[in-house]
Amino acid sequence: MLLKSVARGLLTYVPPVEKLIAKSTRGTDSARYCYSVWLRHLVLTHEGGLDDNPRVVAELGPGDSLGIGLAALLAGADHYVGLDIFAYADASRNLAIFDQIVELFTARAAIPDSTEFPEVKPYLPSYGFPAQILTEERLARCLAPERLRAIRRALENLNDESGPISIVYRVPWFDAAVVRRDSIDMVFSQAVLEHVDDLETTYTALAAWLKPGGVASHQMGFVSHKLTPEWNGHWTISEPVWKLIRGRRPYLLNREPASTHIRLIKRSGLNISNAVPVRIKSDVGRESLARRFRTMTDEDLTTKALFVQAVKPAG
Repeated sequence: MLLKSVARGLLTYVPPVEKLIAKSTRGTDSARYCYSVWLRHLVLTHEGGLDDNPRVVAELGPGDSLGIGLAALLAGADHYVGLDIFAYADASRNLAIFDQIVELFTARAAIPDSTEFPEVKPYLPSYGFPAQILTEERLARCLAPERLRAIRRALENLNDESGPISIVYRVPWFDAAVVRRDSIDMVFSQAVLEHVDDLETTYTALAAWLKPGGVASHQMGFVSHKLTPEWNGHWTISEPVWKLIRGRRPYLLNREPASTHIRLIKRSGLNISNAVPVRIKSDVGRESLARRFRTMTDEDLTTKALFVQAVKPAG
């Protein structure tokens, strides 16, 4: 398998293959996935006693559609900012997914669980529709016909911030100045931060965008994405071989363990309110680890995924 991974990396140096790399990210091309992800973040925000009705939300790495952001708008947000490195999302897909998510909220559909999306985290104690958060009164406001029309108009007129509801799509973003400081109620990401090369700059930017009291909510994974036979085999690969595997891909895995993310979130100035790791047995022995990872803790070596929520201090 490792040889195949190297071969795929080398193929990215072939121009026709390189052009195909940025075509799709998978995941957010499904309305049910987007609905499930947003409600998982919202439920855990509520259970943590944090702001479960953010009016301005930002998402890092929305991927194939702006669907998770659309779910946030349909749950009560007025303004959404999506930041990515490529314009994966297109107008027709966004509109189709919007209509499907409206149907899910209208039906008060249960949150799609691990039966439908076995790899999606964070896990919830219950996957019923969160009526304790999205009350009938709140949904009546969120799903009012005029408000749905306003969201659709915003979707059809991306980056027009003049209306009562707006959708901003910043692609590519490489500068924290693309979002005004202290302007966001909630920033979130789903299976994105494990792919970001400059983590420290990114976490600093995310923290700067939050208003005092604002919430950061991030789900990240630490698996090899089938590049190796073992789920954590990417930590056994030397730097030279890893460069061959990555090839000319714009991103792959940064290979940083969970503790790095925790440290950088704290360094950015946020206070962690909830950190839930998913740990399983390591498939590799410590003697197999590449030099860069030989001092990794046992906790990091067995952490497959991590859900973190953090708050920007007030004042």
